[in-house]
Amino acid sequence: MLKEFPAKWLLVCSVFAFASGSMGVSWGQSPSDLTVVTFNVRYDNPKDTLPWEDRKEEVARSVMYYDVIGFQEVLPHQFADLKSFLPRMDSYGTGRDADGGGEACPVFWRRDRFDLLHAETRWLSLTPDEPGSVGWDADLPRIATMVLLFDRKTGARIRVMNTHWSHTGEVAREASAALCAGWMGRSEQGLVRVMLGDFNEEPGGAAHRYLASLDGWVDAYANPRTRCRREFGTYTTFLTDRTVGAPRIDYIWVDGADVKWHCVDEVIKWGVFISDHAPVHAILEIEENP
Repeated sequence: MLKEFPAKWLLVCSVFAFASGSMGVSWGQSPSDLTVVTFNVRYDNPKDTLPWEDRKEEVARSVMYYDVIGFQEVLPHQFADLKSFLPRMDSYGTGRDADGGGEACPVFWRRDRFDLLHAETRWLSLTPDEPGSVGWDADLPRIATMVLLFDRKTGARIRVMNTHWSHTGEVAREASAALCAGWMGRSEQGLVRVMLGDFNEEPGGAAHRYLASLDGWVDAYANPRTRCRREFGTYTTFLTDRTVGAPRIDYIWVDGADVKWHCVDEVIKWGVFISDHAPVHAILEIEENP
């Protein structure tokens, strides 16, 4: 049930219990488990139902206890806001435009758990090293942000890709799937690969079918036993009555770890959601390396 509360911010339907400023452990969750979330925060549009200035703190606080966060549609001033509200996390990302401005897909991670080994941004086009380049039938530049992290808790390396694919180009989405999968490399012992973001395509599309055909990769949603509901969508709009039948276009794909839990978080302020997409999270079980 969705409820509105007068508190300044509140998580609804989260699997986590928050206490004393630290993350509580959910049912069956181990301290070494990896929690990841993808969240399209909606670019700052003053005409939106709930403007950014009225929701920015709730956006940050709704995901602040996850280990790794992938945001999409983040303009430079929104990136600065998120960093200010997430002071215990490090981050990397750059805008998709040629000058480094425009929407970014930044990755945030817990400073007390991870060391950064590598970070880069590539453009989803035939010239991925050319800032601002546009690929295939897309109408805008699209990017993939990649970071390689060392997990001090488990000794594993965590390769994370956060991406936002074209909303207009089917060819561009399928080509982006091939590019992203190739850039993520092969399965390796001691390596966890996580590809997340807004793919702008529902299950059954060409890009989704391509990823599902690859060895190793698992859509976190796939197993109904680890899914919090029989079904759920992710693109809800700001309106809370649009959850039923909402399309699922935001994904977490995993290789090298077991998915223990997968769900969406629903956060309401003043009777509406804090973004037009729901945050989508997963709890991953990682094998510890000696």
